[in-house]
Amino acid sequence: MKKRIYVIMIISLLISCNHQTENTIKQSQKSEKENPITDPNIFIGKHKSKAMVLGVFHFTNPGLDSYKPKFFFNILEEKRQSELDTLLAKISEYKPTKILLEWNRIKMDSITNDRFKKYRNGEFSIDDKSNEVYQIGFKLAEKLGHNNVYCSDASANWFGVELDWDNYDEDTYLKSRGQYGKANRYDYESFYSLGDSLKTTHSLSEHLIWLNSPENRLKDHQAYLTSIIEGAGDNYLGADAVANWYRRNLKIFANAYDFTNFEKEDRLLLIYGAGHVWQLRQYFIDSPDYEYVEANEYLNN
Repeated sequence: MKKRIYVIMIISLLISCNHQTENTIKQSQKSEKENPITDPNIFIGKHKSKAMVLGVFHFTNPGLDSYKPKFFFNILEEKRQSELDTLLAKISEYKPTKILLEWNRIKMDSITNDRFKKYRNGEFSIDDKSNEVYQIGFKLAEKLGHNNVYCSDASANWFGVELDWDNYDEDTYLKSRGQYGKANRYDYESFYSLGDSLKTTHSLSEHLIWLNSPENRLKDHQAYLTSIIEGAGDNYLGADAVANWYRRNLKIFANAYDFTNFEKEDRLLLIYGAGHVWQLRQYFIDSPDYEYVEANEYLNN
């Protein structure tokens, strides 16, 4: 009899514990549903600000990229100035509230804005200045009645592996590591050369549409994940170089974030070399604070 009572007590206790566990789980699930922080979309759709990156080729190329332009382009020609007017009209429809330029914020912002104010007042001529900062940035900002422009670029000083650079030979090194074939299996030089040549046959808007297509921007970005990321296994030179590039673009994004007034519906326009587009685009897309706008939505109009 006592044994039967003991068994009944154990069974009752187990049933009670099971009920308590089920109630705890239900309460926890209810709490999760009631807690808004569990909503995966809580940080999505709250943004008021928009961002667009207009990828361009450098009208006055400083020759800092690995590919050196071979085809001549003069934005100051009458035909190109007419095409520029068409481009400015298209981008004006986006109605940017702030125009961010590819000049160093620390070194150039005050100088550039002093020039811009003088330009607006007719005291600074850009008739002989080919740089897209002047030809697109200044002209568009004046057209829209802006009082300021924003230099948003930043330096990315080398912080990677230190080598004997005077004696470093990339091809010899890659061959010694058995990586030469892998690093050169994609012909990016031909892709860059094609883009360089098309700027001479396209109108300005046509060429920027080609440059800003997400497919071409991804193709350009993939070079960093194939031919540039060399040296794995010992010095990681390639990984350091790619990290340096990411670092610079993150600094640009940080400047853009700093310039944005989230209490207003700011509409940022970044005018940058097309190589920056893929990464900056991704940062704005991933951020909960911006709605990203593709440049080709306006260039195609």
